[in-house]
Amino acid sequence: MKLNKEKFMKTEMGGELEETIRTWDKAIDERKKVTPGIGNPDQGLGFEYWENTCRSCQDRWEVFKLAIKQFYGIEFFFTRTDEYFGVCSEDESIWQQGPEDQ
Repeated sequence: MKLNKEKFMKTEMGGELEETIRTWDKAIDERKKVTPGIGNPDQGLGFEYWENTCRSCQDRWEVFKLAIKQFYGIEFFFTRTDEYFGVCSEDESIWQQGPEDQ
């Protein structure tokens, strides 16, 4: 089956994937702010909350990754920089990303 990215992202699975990636990106930033030795661990929801959120998102991502590989034969990777975050194929020919400020 050939992946049509635009159609896929309009499906329930595509929407859940996008929400998972956005949540994971935010959780990574928030966890850093409350990491003991780097930030204030008692700030906001605390380190444990954001650590658990990161783990949950990573677990969900692994399921999405396996499903996309099974249905479309494409292996995707989670990526993030200071400017953007998203998922992409190994050769970066297929991207789904979000700017850091969303």
